[in-house]
Amino acid sequence: MPFLALTAFGQSSSDAYRVETFSVSDSPRVEIRTSGGFIEVHGNDGDEVIVEMYVRYGNRYLKSDDTDLSNFEITIEKRGDRVVAEARSIRSRSGWFISGRTESISFRLYVPEGAEVEGRTSGGNVSARNISNKVYLSTSGGRVTATDLSGRAELKTSGGTLQLTDIDGVLNARTSGGSIAASGINGTAELNTSGGNITLEKISARMIARTSGGNIRAELSEFKENLELSTSGGNIVIRVPEQKHYNLDLRGQRVNTTLENFTGEFARNRIIGKVGDGGPLLSARTSGGSVSISN
Repeated sequence: MPFLALTAFGQSSSDAYRVETFSVSDSPRVEIRTSGGFIEVHGNDGDEVIVEMYVRYGNRYLKSDDTDLSNFEITIEKRGDRVVAEARSIRSRSGWFISGRTESISFRLYVPEGAEVEGRTSGGNVSARNISNKVYLSTSGGRVTATDLSGRAELKTSGGTLQLTDIDGVLNARTSGGSIAASGINGTAELNTSGGNITLEKISARMIARTSGGNIRAELSEFKENLELSTSGGNIVIRVPEQKHYNLDLRGQRVNTTLENFTGEFARNRIIGKVGDGGPLLSARTSGGSVSISN
């Protein structure tokens, strides 16, 4: 059964407008769509999908006695081994944008950890935790939070931040205007932001991380896979563990590091070559800032 969960607004499971429970396999497909509310997905070791729907008006969560939601089309149902939770405005010609309304509909789901998850909202935060299958999360204006994922994850937000923790698999995460904070990333990962900073901790993944206008700070727990970092306007600071054999491609207005047993080109604004016999590639490039490497 779900625990008593709380959000930043103090909302808990007891605030749910509607709750539905479906028996499923250990790897169902779950689809969640709404326009102004949040989406949360929590994986567990059960064989049920529990859907909690929340209706918020201002700072208050509503119950069925408060509103009948007659201006919304609500779908919460099981179709084979697929569970759909969807809220659509009847008044909206475009389908998802609810013009002139202040009510928002959100979904929190408890699913088997092997579930395949797709969640889309145009205005709220989205999150997924403890999922070992495919995860797709998208929001136009909110934050994306992903924790304890071990399958393939695609995460997108137009204006919010990305908070990524303990992910092992294939990760593709993008934000147009927010920052990225990632910790405990293994497997392979590609991270992109148009305008924010990138902070990386406990990284051992094969990773590409790019920002157009921000700084990048990276701390590697292991250095066995290629790491490529780039920014157009910021600084790059990297801490790497002791490593005897690796390749370097560092470029910036200034490059700061101390190397032993290095072979290659060593200049004020670029270092290209190898340490020892060479190995995984550490690439860091900035057009407008400096690159600093330390142990």
